Amino acid sequence: MEKDQIHLDDFYRIFIGQVPPEFYIELIIRTICVYAIIMFGMKYMGKRIAGELSRSELAALSTLAAATGLVLLSPERGLISPLIVLGVIYVIRLLVIKKNYSSKRFEEATEGKRSTLIMDGEMQWQEMKKARISKEQLMAQLRALGVVHLGTVKRFCMEANGGFTLTKEPNPRPGLAAIPDWDIDFLNELTYAKDAKVCTGCGHRQRQEEAYCPVCKSVLWTCPVTDNNNE
Repeated sequence: MEKDQIHLDDFYRIFIGQVPPEFYIELIIRTICVYAIIMFGMKYMGKRIAGELSRSELAALSTLAAATGLVLLSPERGLISPLIVLGVIYVIRLLVIKKNYSSKRFEEATEGKRSTLIMDGEMQWQEMKKARISKEQLMAQLRALGVVHLGTVKRFCMEANGGFTLTKEPNPRPGLAAIPDWDIDFLNELTYAKDAKVCTGCGHRQRQEEAYCPVCKSVLWTCPVTDNNNE
């Protein structure tokens, strides 16, 4: 459309567009068909496509959405194109799933792999960097699961689909508080182990000869929180 064809008082163009009014009856038919195509695709690409998506599932759904979106609003495009796209996606998904069963390396390349973010109450900074998750984001996830300090955490993993799995320590030890620094009232209610120190950056337990944290290189230490606050 040329610039001189655009006028603010051209209400027919603004509300109806450059298509005949009959197209909106066709649009209803197209919407029903596209909705059915997407529902069919989600059903036959696996139950988890409607839950937390893996990389390949998200790519499949995004591709299907892009293909159907063009068809929905373009009167010159037919409905056969999203069916072709759906067929191709379905075949690719079958091949990827089949290969995932036979090759762990291929599965990790297509779906990602699990990252252990906390081990024995200490944050694993290298894994956190690979997973692109910050300390603040990690602590927020722990608080959402009711964790007050890291001493109660045996393992905390980020799964390949982006979900989190918490394994609690059967014999909790004092650990770094998961409470944000600004929550002074909550922090003052906690009980601290005065005879130990942990790194404020990652929760590493200080040994006598350590002037700085060997994990995150921080030189700041603090008293850990004892487990009797949330037991």
